[in-house]
Amino acid sequence: MRQRRRIKLTIDDLKVRRSKYFQLTVPYLHFLPGVVTCIVGANGSGKTTLVESIVGLIRPTQGRVIVSGYDTNKDIIQVKRSIGYIPDDEDWIIPELSAREYFSLLISVQDQTRLRVLNKRVVELADELMFSSFNQQLGDLSHGNIKKVQIIAGLLHDPSFLVVDELSNGLDPIAIDRAERLLRRKMYGGTCIIAATHDLYWAERFAKEIIMIAKGHVVLNDYTENIISRSGSLANRFMEVYADVKQPAI
Repeated sequence: MRQRRRIKLTIDDLKVRRSKYFQLTVPYLHFLPGVVTCIVGANGSGKTTLVESIVGLIRPTQGRVIVSGYDTNKDIIQVKRSIGYIPDDEDWIIPELSAREYFSLLISVQDQTRLRVLNKRVVELADELMFSSFNQQLGDLSHGNIKKVQIIAGLLHDPSFLVVDELSNGLDPIAIDRAERLLRRKMYGGTCIIAATHDLYWAERFAKEIIMIAKGHVVLNDYTENIISRSGSLANRFMEVYADVKQPAI
């Protein structure tokens, strides 16, 4: 536990150009173990670009993302061993694979000495999320069950960092509650959790720190309790910040 608490993720002088109309610019951010940070912002603000930069899906135009001492530009394999990612899209799925086959594929690229542990972990996570459609093809699963598969996949290797894009999308209230319990246990165990969301009320309730992005720039980085004490709620602060912000066409 003590060793994990020294690990952190830092973003230094990051610039990511997505088009001639939009660039994400982040001078500096750091994320600490055992802390939930929510990234909020309007559509097209740069939330997903930031998330995809952190997990190494996008190569920065400039700057670095350092995860456990590894640069995503140079050491992506090491980075992926430290990060779990729960996306908000289904582009990654191989429709012909069953859920069981998909989990077996993920396990096959992990440390082979941990096969028994990883297989047991799949069962435990599935029980927690009430997922039982192991033999059904991914292409036939409901949106909610696909999300459960994504959560299991993201938590499977017990990552030090967990990056989540819209956790609740597709999940019913019971599944949301169970997913939140899983994440809270990870947080209490020292995992750094970074969650992008449109749900300001969920972010206010769940996160210790808030990062707000507008037009590709970080416009707020503060503790949730400070935001509430000054503005009454995160939603109020969001409207204050965005009152005069005109979003670009992406």
